[in-house]
Amino acid sequence: MYRQLLRVGRAAGSRSEAGGVRFAALVVSVLALALVGVALVATHAAYEGQRERGTARGPVFREDRPELPARALWKAAGDSLTGGGRFTVVLVEPLTADAPLPPGVAAWPARGEAVLSPRLRGAGADDGIGERYGRVAGTIAAEGLQSPDELFAYVRPLSGLTGRNASPIVGFGPAAGPVYFAVGQTDQAKPEGNFLVMPGVLGLLPAGILVVVAARSGAHGRDRRATVVTVLGGTARARAVLLVGETWRPVALGAALALAAVAVSWATDLRLPWTGHVVAAADMRAWAGALLLAVLAAAVAVLGAAVAVDRPGRTRTGTTRPVAARRAPARWAVLCPVLLLVAVRGPDLFEPGTTPYVFVNWIGAAGTLATLPAAVAVLTARLGRGMARLGRRLGSPALLVSGRRAAAHPRPAARLVSGVVVALGLLIQIVVWQAQFGSQARAAQAAVDRIGTAALVVRPGSEVTERQIDGFLAALPDGLDAIATVTDPRRGTLTLKGECTSLTALGLPCSGERTPLTRVPGDPRAQEIITWNGTPGVRLYTQGGASVARSAARDDFAQIVLISPRGAPASVPEVKRLAYRTLPTGADVHTLGGEWLVSSQVNKDHGRWIFLFGFFGILVLTVAMTVSGTAEFLRNGRALAPLTVLSGDRGLQRTTAAWSLLVPLVLAGTAGCAIGLWLALPRTADGGSYVSGDFLAACAAAVAAMGVVAWIWASSVAGRQARRWRPRGE
Repeated sequence: MYRQLLRVGRAAGSRSEAGGVRFAALVVSVLALALVGVALVATHAAYEGQRERGTARGPVFREDRPELPARALWKAAGDSLTGGGRFTVVLVEPLTADAPLPPGVAAWPARGEAVLSPRLRGAGADDGIGERYGRVAGTIAAEGLQSPDELFAYVRPLSGLTGRNASPIVGFGPAAGPVYFAVGQTDQAKPEGNFLVMPGVLGLLPAGILVVVAARSGAHGRDRRATVVTVLGGTARARAVLLVGETWRPVALGAALALAAVAVSWATDLRLPWTGHVVAAADMRAWAGALLLAVLAAAVAVLGAAVAVDRPGRTRTGTTRPVAARRAPARWAVLCPVLLLVAVRGPDLFEPGTTPYVFVNWIGAAGTLATLPAAVAVLTARLGRGMARLGRRLGSPALLVSGRRAAAHPRPAARLVSGVVVALGLLIQIVVWQAQFGSQARAAQAAVDRIGTAALVVRPGSEVTERQIDGFLAALPDGLDAIATVTDPRRGTLTLKGECTSLTALGLPCSGERTPLTRVPGDPRAQEIITWNGTPGVRLYTQGGASVARSAARDDFAQIVLISPRGAPASVPEVKRLAYRTLPTGADVHTLGGEWLVSSQVNKDHGRWIFLFGFFGILVLTVAMTVSGTAEFLRNGRALAPLTVLSGDRGLQRTTAAWSLLVPLVLAGTAGCAIGLWLALPRTADGGSYVSGDFLAACAAAVAAMGVVAWIWASSVAGRQARRWRPRGE
């Protein structure tokens, strides 16, 4: 009996009015839900794999294994590429001939040599990475990297390491002893929980909506069928078997597509768009069982949803059935533009950055998005009446029919448009909120825009001597001067020290004594130096004839600032190369405030992940809205068949579908981006936004593409319905 019920369900699904739409919707819903589950598992797998490989190359310090002799010296340092974030550079020095090698390294580099990760060699080619640490002696193999795209380097300094500036170790990894200190890519990334939230919120919620919409597509016919089965004595189990027979094929196809994607990730490393992150195949294979369970769980969830929405005797509640004409909630619609004005202009009443400023913007934005569906419904009804009048004047049946339907039933169109607009608005708010942490980075970028690399900050590594700093300064190119900025936080003073030629080049007074600086000099380089090293109310001093090397070596609150002649740009890669050649542990070299540019890269990278998952969520939600709108259109498509015959307009279905599906979705994508940016205006007026034009264009294009698909599909099916229509009695 059950086999027969499965066959009946399969036949019923293929012959229903929206059977093709529901079939495709179920396939995509299983695929989307499975991909979200795969993303959650892959995120955990990546963090676990990186943690394991980071521990495997972690040093075992001699102090933790005092019974063993020291085999090498080890010290973690950091560096960055132009426009990129910070990465780890490990300085090493073998002490014995049989010193154990770090994982992934074939041989110890000689002094003045380095072993780099493949990604670092490629990404840093234009930044002089091949000469920065000395000669490149090799490449780190995959087992020595936390991920295939990690930026990482082992460097053996030209001047050598000592026990004074590095730590003795006995080996690497848990096999050599306890590992308490592992460095690498995970140090420069957000915690795992931050990443799990993105697919969980931006992916799972839209996928869940799509599952429900797909399960209820064409529900009117199934509800009537369920009622008939119940009247004939069919049990709930019999109805469930019928529904399984109707849905198991698209569910199986969606699961098969998801498994194909997983199989590709097992076979090769995959680079994700936007983020540039490489999904390691080894990590995916290590969690193969969990990935298979994620796909299976998605298939079971969609089958369960299809059975759960069985509603015998409630045919009037199907989500694809046109709602009876009701008065649109005009009172809520009126609030939408008011709240939009509050969100955009309300914060102007308060001081930027204060709690009321942010609170008013968020309240206005939330209220705007909450009342937007009502506003869209009212606007749809009014536009529908205008379209109907225009269609009657022009003699266009398609425009007349579309307008009257929109005026009589505004809610389906409102659901179609407002769901996409609200999703885009929320996503843009999330991205803009992420950018609020980058105010210091934006100020640093403004400083770079003003003076470029005419002033560079140099912070030598720890335990550096005055003589070594003198050697570094002597190796600088001709014309590159140096001063030392010394901060005394207890006394609230900032002293600029150096030779008179360096100080006068900045327009600063020079004297052998410590001299108060009564006015800020006009040289923009001096202004930026004071801005980035001083605090409000700091007292300024200058001191000529003071040794820059002595100040940098002896004072914990001192740093070196290099001044290029006449404001000409200095070469950051060249200064870094000289630092690694003359200083045992190198030096941090960046523009004034540049450390903020480097540290902000973590937030920028996180923003790219939000873009990726947000775009996926927008695409899935658009598919859900498209399925709902297409099923709604096809459910009433048979009503267009007589009009097609009577009017003689064979393109009626095509034109009506365009006005009902294509135009609303195209407008929804454009309006969603515009409203989202408008709501975020108070927080992006200073240019502090990670929302790129490419991202907005991709979202709008994806929504428009779904509109085109829905238009072609719906008009094709409606056309077939019209061709099969015959008047009664024929």
